Amino acid sequence: MSKLWSRVPRLHAARSLFGLAAGLLIAAALVLSACSDDAEEQQQSVAQAQPAQQTEQPQAAEQAEQQEEPQPAAQQEQTEQQAQPQPAAQQQQAQQQAQPEPAAQQQQAQQQAQPAADEDKTTIVFSDLNWTSSEIQVRAAAFIVEHGFGYPTELIAGDTVSLFQGLINGDTNVTMEIWPGQQPWIDDLEDPTIIEFLGDSLDTNWEGWVVPQYVKDANPGLVSVSDLPEYMELFVTADSRGKARFIDCVPGWACEQANGNKVIAYGLEDVLELVKPGSGAALFEDLESTYNRGEAWLGYIWGPTKPTATLDLYRLEEPEWTEECWNSHQGCAYPDSEVRIAVHHTLLEAAPDVVEFLRAWDFSAVVQVESEIWLADNNATPDDAAIWYLSNNPDVWGAYVPDDVAERVLAALAEES
Repeated sequence: MSKLWSRVPRLHAARSLFGLAAGLLIAAALVLSACSDDAEEQQQSVAQAQPAQQTEQPQAAEQAEQQEEPQPAAQQEQTEQQAQPQPAAQQQQAQQQAQPEPAAQQQQAQQQAQPAADEDKTTIVFSDLNWTSSEIQVRAAAFIVEHGFGYPTELIAGDTVSLFQGLINGDTNVTMEIWPGQQPWIDDLEDPTIIEFLGDSLDTNWEGWVVPQYVKDANPGLVSVSDLPEYMELFVTADSRGKARFIDCVPGWACEQANGNKVIAYGLEDVLELVKPGSGAALFEDLESTYNRGEAWLGYIWGPTKPTATLDLYRLEEPEWTEECWNSHQGCAYPDSEVRIAVHHTLLEAAPDVVEFLRAWDFSAVVQVESEIWLADNNATPDDAAIWYLSNNPDVWGAYVPDDVAERVLAALAEES
């Protein structure tokens, strides 16, 4: 009994130890389970957060690459200018705003002094007749009208016949040279008031048949047109078909018809071979080159012109001019030429200031011949000669216009130089 009883406390102690161990094991299991749940929740949280981080990382990387990638030069320059304007540029901008450059001020003043042609004003059309004096003075007058008075201008080229008809029809507004040879055409107008004469454009001129003075000196008997049959051989050339070579008027000029009538009236059809030059310049060239060679020349010319001012010429005598003769067979001398300016009647109302200017206009023999000589000597164009005339004679043409108009013209000429 005592042994048995002595084992009982041991069994109780063992059981107590066993119970304690079991309790510890259960507690540890609970702790491990709790830890496992926490770890799983943390893993899920990490898993949920990771996609967002992965999405944000490429964007951040792309932004970083863009920031690191070199910008184009223009973008860099723009960025730099926006970020920090250069002091020199700021200073220059401030100076320009504060004080315009002298050249800009001068240009602005010229633009104010010289308005562009006003599109609201009537375009004034000039008859651009094809000989030197007309070509120069038409361009000079048109320059004043456009730059001084502010009217748009236009030049229509042609000959006497076509441009006289153009003036009558109103296709042109201004003809600077109406010669006496056109008087029969004027007389035949059904309504003479369709054109208005404003005065003379040139000094009193002359027209006629001439030979070089050295030809006359070598042949004293050659005095008048009636002597030509006797001296015909002097002027025969290889292409004149056995007749005297006669340099006629330019086709389309009024004098072409007058010369043809004279040949018939003087009975010279079998004496003269009429050669028609292509232009006034060609006529001058033919005369001057023949003269320089010292050869015989016979033909039509008018004055004052460069050839008549620089060459020694003899004008053949003709029967005295009468109105009856001229209006019938024209077998007489050309009349002294009052070369007149004419305008279409509509210009009187459309541009009265220009009409008054043209009434005062005068292309005197002195400046006319000087301009023609300058043109020839400088191998220039009529446009060049017109600018030369205006630039070198402001006191002449300036008397024909108001002071403000003259100032604008001078400003325009300054730009041409």
